[in-house]
Amino acid sequence: MMNPKSRVQEWVADHIELIPGMPDDVAVDCLARVPHGSYRSMRRVCRGWRSAAAAPEFALARAEAGANEDLVFLMQFGNPVAGDDGAPENTPAYGVAVYNVTTGEWHRESSAPPVPMFAQCAAVGTRVAVMGGWDPKTFEPVADVNVLDAATGVWRRGAPMRSARSFFACAEAGGKIYVAGGHDKLKNALKTAEAYDAEADGWDPLPDMSEERDECDGMATVAGDRFLAVSGYRTGRQGGFERDAEWFDPATREWRRLERVRAPPSAAHVVVRGRVWCIEGTAVMEWRGERRGWLEVGPYPPGLKAGTARAVAVGGGERVVVTGAIESEGGGGGHALWVFDVKSKNWTVVRPPPQFAGFVFSLASVRV
Repeated sequence: MMNPKSRVQEWVADHIELIPGMPDDVAVDCLARVPHGSYRSMRRVCRGWRSAAAAPEFALARAEAGANEDLVFLMQFGNPVAGDDGAPENTPAYGVAVYNVTTGEWHRESSAPPVPMFAQCAAVGTRVAVMGGWDPKTFEPVADVNVLDAATGVWRRGAPMRSARSFFACAEAGGKIYVAGGHDKLKNALKTAEAYDAEADGWDPLPDMSEERDECDGMATVAGDRFLAVSGYRTGRQGGFERDAEWFDPATREWRRLERVRAPPSAAHVVVRGRVWCIEGTAVMEWRGERRGWLEVGPYPPGLKAGTARAVAVGGGERVVVTGAIESEGGGGGHALWVFDVKSKNWTVVRPPPQFAGFVFSLASVRV
């Protein structure tokens, strides 16, 4: 079987010598170790390096070299108290920030197209899709989709969703990005759903869910191949969150209900190594099925204000990153990140620079 370095060499157009006087497999190993923050500069050096970095096997070469980095993409509001040392004047009110969990570095996706307010994101492979949200002028939901290839730093316009929506469930499952529920421009809760193929840049309309679900959570099921829409509320029950869920079976193209899955309404849900977790007011809990219910698997993030959390698993489930407000007696405690080591069950609090301390509405993770 050909190793990743050989496959990268094969991908490079016209067998261009990557580094003069150096065997290509050694050159690929060197390029694979370049930090992700320098990718854009590396790609501009020459056509050979650009082709090597674009090779599908380049990520495997990075993994083999032990050079993988875990990135968390945050759909974030600007921090109004950043001050003179905070965000520059041209920083958007709502945009894409990136936290490198591996290196601890922060940056803003300055090359991103304008991002609708409350747009949400989900990742498949190295692609991050930014979807939906509100038009900042009309405050009406949009169907816009923009896709970033985190491995190359290149944005492209994606095919729009079939329905304009905001405050919906979204997640990757089985190699596709699913969206479901949310609300339309009249604030009517939706039960429509669709699935996005980032490779083909196309949407597949799915059957409707059995219930309308506004402000529902989205995640993959235990096997990672099925999409789960958790909780939400109907048009006539604003804020009355249900405690059930529905999951989509791609084999039968049917939705199936799960009862009593929802933790308290303040909880953030995330799938970790095939298990549904929630972060709520006292602990980290794991769903063990309808008969066993929720089981405590870790302590609550220290200093996290209840009801403000968003969560995502990184590194294949090695860690969980949680964003939220800092509990403060006088209020105005700001926002931070909490990183949970699944093996040691310890939390690390990450205080972001002031310009990255705004409220996070949605987040997704990518390994490059």
